[in-house]
Amino acid sequence: MRKELHSIREGFTIAGKRLRDAKQQSVGQALKESVKVTGKSFVRHKKFVCGILNIAAPLGALVLLIFTIQYWNSLNYGLVLTYDGQEIATIQDENIFEQATEMVNQRMIHDVEGEDTQVEITPSFKLSVVDENRYSAASAVCDLIIKQSDGIIEEASGLYVDGELIGAVKSSADLRYILQNILNAAKEGDTDAEAAFAQNVETVSGLFPTNSIMTTEEMESLLTGTEKDAVLYTVKAGDTATSIAQDHNLTLTELASINQFSDIDVLHEGDLLNIEMAVPKLSVNIMKNQEYDVDIPYKTITQKDDSQYTDYSKVITAGVNGRQHCVDQVTYLNGVEVKRENLSTTVLEEPVDQVVVTGTKKRPKTAEAGVSTGSMMWPVPSLHTITTGFEYRWGSFHSGIDISGSSAYGKTIVAADGGTVTAAGYSGSYGLRVQINHGNGLQTLYGHCSKLLVSPGQKVAKGQAIALVGSTGNSTGPHCHFEVYKNGSRVNPFNYVN
Repeated sequence: MRKELHSIREGFTIAGKRLRDAKQQSVGQALKESVKVTGKSFVRHKKFVCGILNIAAPLGALVLLIFTIQYWNSLNYGLVLTYDGQEIATIQDENIFEQATEMVNQRMIHDVEGEDTQVEITPSFKLSVVDENRYSAASAVCDLIIKQSDGIIEEASGLYVDGELIGAVKSSADLRYILQNILNAAKEGDTDAEAAFAQNVETVSGLFPTNSIMTTEEMESLLTGTEKDAVLYTVKAGDTATSIAQDHNLTLTELASINQFSDIDVLHEGDLLNIEMAVPKLSVNIMKNQEYDVDIPYKTITQKDDSQYTDYSKVITAGVNGRQHCVDQVTYLNGVEVKRENLSTTVLEEPVDQVVVTGTKKRPKTAEAGVSTGSMMWPVPSLHTITTGFEYRWGSFHSGIDISGSSAYGKTIVAADGGTVTAAGYSGSYGLRVQINHGNGLQTLYGHCSKLLVSPGQKVAKGQAIALVGSTGNSTGPHCHFEVYKNGSRVNPFNYVN
């Protein structure tokens, strides 16, 4: 090897001298000499050159392979989507195409209501090296697929209600205007009210088939119209099938058909009926603050008095309601209140408690002189004929009842209840009369007597004889004129005796 290398160095020296000499003669002579020297050198050192190549060739191939793999791995690959014979997009993977296909079918609507037609899309893909910035999103692929479809496509703004496409119009500004007008109309001029749709309402701009696009007027008519919806009605006491049908603008036949009743007249309180009612296409929630004043009811405080009987009651301090100012946040759905929340309450006037004194002493079971039992008995036990009642007579009002009957003269008159005689004697048109105070604001009067059996200040018991029937004073015949006073005013005796 060393001898071969020495020979090669000598050869390079000789070859260099020959090439310089040839170059001095001409460029062509130099090229000829170069070829001649190279050939002789390869023949002379053929065995050494072949040995070197046998080692270098595999190493070079390995380096080339590694370089090639690294190069191709550094590139970005994508799927070139071909649809209807044209390359329309480059996507990262087939999932993008599947998403785009689903979006196409969501955006395509058809003339026949309820028709569930799907757009058939049969693409082809080709793997290609691409710039990663050229990948198309699913929404862009959706638009490109629709452009390549057979329908006539237009840019439009679609309205979705709870995820369902209602329709589309060409102008998104017109659609927003319609929606805002619906909200403004629901406020009924209350600028402070807040309005929002009860459903999930979205507008989406994009490409739509022409047959799914309507005019602005048609969209407005659709959204401001109503549709029938089923609601439950609970039958109340007094309801009839006829009244329910009339209240909800239905015929009896329609009401029976909706509820599949064979006998619609058989209804019971608490039954649930299906009622079809007209509801707006778009329901609107309105929230507004409502201010109002309301009474604060007074409390009644009861004080006990053991010196009075249990039927005794007297108001010491009259109760007075207070006043408060309330602010409520009220929510209405299509004009019907569905929720109310109090925001604040301000007391304007505090209420005044009513104080009432009541007796705690029990009345004796038997009649006791001067003690009221709380109830009255018939004042002439042996007579029961009413000749004149508590009514107008002869141009004036008769303020008591006249009690008479067969052989009335001299019959016994008794105290309707226990109490104290406040008057006993002659009194103008009453003639001989007795007046008794029973306490608790009640008094009784017994007129036209023939004889008095008690005197003023005397305490009498319920049922005790106090006078005899007569015809003194302004009287046309023997009878007892009986009056009842409550807090100084004459009242109908039939409210106390019968």
